[in-house]
This record gives sequence, C-alpha cells and structure tokens, in this order.
Amino acid sequence: MGGFIMKVKSLLITALFSLCLFNLSLFAQAPLEGTWQATYLEFTTPDTTFTRSGEQAASQIKVINKTHFATIAQGTNMESSMFNGGRYDLGKDTYTEHLEYFSMPAQIGKSFTFKCTLDKDKWEITGPVVKDGEPAPDWKLKEVYKRID
Repeated sequence: MGGFIMKVKSLLITALFSLCLFNLSLFAQAPLEGTWQATYLEFTTPDTTFTRSGEQAASQIKVINKTHFATIAQGTNMESSMFNGGRYDLGKDTYTEHLEYFSMPAQIGKSFTFKCTLDKDKWEITGPVVKDGEPAPDWKLKEVYKRID
C-alpha cells in the first residue's frame, strides 16, 4: 500500500509541475514581440551605399505581435515616408515578411526572407531587396533595431 501511495504522490507532483510549466508558457512573450526602433539602416545598390543612423534611423519603427508586423518610417515629407505590414515567420536564423499592405502597392502580396540575429534587445536583419518589383540579388538591405517596448 505504501508503494502505491508514493506512486500516486509522484504522479500528482509531476502533473502539477507540468501544468504550471504549461500555464507559464501561455504567458511567455515570443522573442520578437514588441516595439523595435531602428539604430542603423543600410541600403546597398551596385554602385552606392546609403546609410542612416542615430536620429535619422530612429524615425523607423517596427511593431511585432505573435503573428503580424508593421513598419513605419517617417521621412521629411510624405514621399519619403513608408509603411508596410502583414504576417511574418521567424525561423532559427531567418525572418520572412509576407506583405499584406505597403505604401508601394506593387509590393503587396510578395514575401521577403532575411537572415536575422536576435540577441536580447538587439535585432539585425540582412538580405536582398527588390528593384522594380523583381528580386535584385546585388541590392542589399541591413537593418539593426533595439527593443523599446
């Protein structure tokens, strides 16, 4: 009888511990969830590299929840401002944006995969960009963000 009681106690403790871990996982924040502010932006074409850092880069924000992202970049006028958003996928070292809306309508419906690194509150994505609606492997993008929320 003593062995049976020990087994029941052991099973109850294991079940309770598992339930606690499961409940904690429901409240855990996904690694990218939050608000990210750009600290460095780089756009490379075959003959030129454009960079923005400091206050210029800080005008770009990316907001991410469990399933969607939104990017807003405030320029000095409407023509230099940009927004996009949609669903995203996060892999071990890749981040893919599936564009559902964009200030450049020709990009809606496209998906772009970037290499990414995430180190606590620093997130970096690098990869190809698009020229005239087509992939341009010799055009590159690098964005570095810090988590602000």
